This record gives sequence, C-alpha cells and structure tokens, in this order.
Amino acid sequence: MRVLTIFFLGWLCLSGALAPGAVGAPLDRMEPAAPGWRGPVFEPQFRYPAKAKPEMRPWMTVSFRAEPERYLRLLLAYALEGQDRVDWRLASNRVRGWYHVPWLGPGPNGREFVHGLTRARDFAPGELDAAQSACRQNWALAFYNDLGGAVLGRVWRPVVKGRGGPDLRALPFPVGTVAVKLVFTEATASDSAMLSGAPEIAANIHADSTPGDAMCARAIDARDKPAARHVQTLRLVQVDISVREDRARYKTGWVFGSFVYDGTKAGVDPWAKLVPLGLMWGNDPQLSDANAAAGAKPRQSIVFDAFPGARGLGRGGRMNGLVDERASACSSCHMAAQWPSLARMTAPADWATGRCWFRNLDARYPFGFEPGQRGGCGDPAALGKVQALDFSLQLAIGLRNWSLAHAGRTRLGAIALRGDELTVNGEVSLPLRR
Repeated sequence: MRVLTIFFLGWLCLSGALAPGAVGAPLDRMEPAAPGWRGPVFEPQFRYPAKAKPEMRPWMTVSFRAEPERYLRLLLAYALEGQDRVDWRLASNRVRGWYHVPWLGPGPNGREFVHGLTRARDFAPGELDAAQSACRQNWALAFYNDLGGAVLGRVWRPVVKGRGGPDLRALPFPVGTVAVKLVFTEATASDSAMLSGAPEIAANIHADSTPGDAMCARAIDARDKPAARHVQTLRLVQVDISVREDRARYKTGWVFGSFVYDGTKAGVDPWAKLVPLGLMWGNDPQLSDANAAAGAKPRQSIVFDAFPGARGLGRGGRMNGLVDERASACSSCHMAAQWPSLARMTAPADWATGRCWFRNLDARYPFGFEPGQRGGCGDPAALGKVQALDFSLQLAIGLRNWSLAHAGRTRLGAIALRGDELTVNGEVSLPLRR
C-alpha cells in the first residue's frame, strides 16, 4: 500500500526547520541540558545521505542459517567499526555513516540530553541475576546505517521543507539496511558479575527516591507530569542488530540478532566480551504455547548455549534479548510497527490472541488492529487504514510523537495520553518506550 502522507495527519510546516543536510535541523524536541552542566550533550545525526555509498557488506556472503555465529559477528564488527565508543557521536565515524531516527525526544521516556538514550524495559528484581535485589532501569541508544538513513531522509524531507507530513512512500528499507541498538543498565557488578568492566556511559535517567526496592523510578510523577531525572553512570548490557535480508524474504525480510555483555569472560577488551544469544528470521507460527510445552522447538530461530538461560528468554524458546519482553520475541515485537500504531508491540499471555504476534508477515504488510478491535489481526479492513513501517518501532514512536506535538493542527482525531499509553480515537496505541 502507498500513501502520500501519514493517514490522519494533514499538512503542516515545522517552524524553523532546515534542509535534511543542515547541521542542527530541528527534527525533534530535545530535553535541554541541566543548568551548569559541563559534560557532553547529545548531538543527533540527522544529516541523511541522498543515497548510500557502495561498499562491501561481508555478512551477505555468509548463510545466517548455516553459520549463524559468524554471520552475527560480522554484523557486530560492521556496526562497531569507526565508532566513537565513549560518547557515541555518530558524526565522528569516518568509515561509514550512521543516523538517528527523529522525534524520539518528547515524552517522559524520551531522549535524555547527555547521550540521547531513551528508556527501555526495566530489569525486575532477580531478572538479571539472582544477586539483583532491586529493580534497575535500562536505557537504549539506536541508529541506522546509510541505507536506512537515506530512507529516513526521504520520509522526513517534506516536514523539514514545510511541505507536509512525513512521506511513507520511501519505505520499505532496502536490502542491506542495518539497525543497531545498544542497551545500558543502571545495574552494577554488585547486581551481577556479568557487568564487571562493562563499557560505561552517562545518561540523565529517572531519579529513584527508593533505589533499593522492587519498584523502578516512575517516568511520570503523581501530577501526571514527566518525573525528575538525574545524571547517572550506566553500563552496557546488550547489543541488538537487525538487518534487511533478501534471503529472509520468504518469512519477514529481516534477521534479528542479539548479544549480551559478559564481564566474566577472559581478556581485557570489553567489546570482545559480547556473547551472541542467537538470531531469528521468522516467528514460527506453528509453535503454539501448548506445542512448546510439549517439547516442540523453534524452526526459524537459532539460540546459542554460550549464555545460560538464553533459550528461556523468548516465548516458546524463540530468540530474544536479555532486556526484552519475555512474552514475545525480537521479530514479533517489531512486526507491530505500523502507522497509526494501533497494536501494542508485546503479545498478550493467552495464545488465542497472542498468536497474532507470531504470524510471518512480510515486512511490507501492516499488523492491523489488535484482536478485539474491528475484527482483530488479519482484518482486511485494516489494510486500507494502516501503513506498515517495515518493522521499525523507532519510526512508529517518532511518527506518534510528531503527530502528538501537532495534534491541535492536524486531523488526527481524539488523542488521549494516560501514563505510558496513548489512545487514538479510543483505540490503544504503542507504549511510549521501547
């Protein structure tokens, strides 16, 4: 399906916007630096290329099913090459271009001012390690390579030129697009020896007045306003990499992989202590909860045994990251990326409705409405009203934030924001954090 602009949005000029190639183009509303702050301040990389530069993409000569670990490690090396691994200033990479997604700044869980991290799923007590007695916040930094960046530039060009809303005709992302997400945690080595020597980063995270209890700091205070934040040191715990793959086209079109940091490994290079958890290229629709309980295994996920418990991180044994929702899996969450975002990203507990998140949808086709909303998943009526976002949850959140910021001047309809959830015309949308 192709649409000229986002359904519901109408046309609007973003005041003061510059061309996509200009430094500091206001494609977001960022948290301001704290008064007196003398440390680094996040600089988004919105200088999108017109097109990607030709280059070798070494993983494309390796079978992700026959040599999954080699495939993942080639992707990781590609993602880390040339990077500023201290402050993660993407513009300083002289090897290849990497780019942020716009409009992840607003909201209680939006980009913090130091390094541009957004709040991710928390670690409940004991979830990271048996020694972890309190809840710990997790925050993430994500970006696309030049192939993805060129698409993002075309999506947002009408906005910065004052010619309308984001143009989703630029999708889907081309083969070879790579998305990377680094997840940092406020947990320390006292919570788990895994975090010993982990790469660190400063971030302005939510202040917790009771840091030793089972509840993490809320993003919204008692007055329904964004809660106070303070700068704190976080440690790397997870790296996720996804790639648009022509060889996965018969399933979803994407391969998802995840690494976990393990500081108990020998050696002095912390980046060599990233342990691959596995990869997935499909959602295993036939693997119901009952089948998994009876011993059936995923056929479209590969989970390695190098990290204890890796096989239990995803539903039914599917591949999943350590920080991610246990009720789902990598691909199934991302499949919910669409606009309007009228389906939550996490599958519900009961399989009768949860199965909708484990279809093998081509990334060009939208998830549709949630079960119970206008007929549920697979409802043909949804196809003319919802635009697939090619598995990009970042783009879904960015579009939603942009539309919220301009709700009074668009035809979006009835919008309500309650805590961490948004409703559009009475229907539940994505939560505000990923």
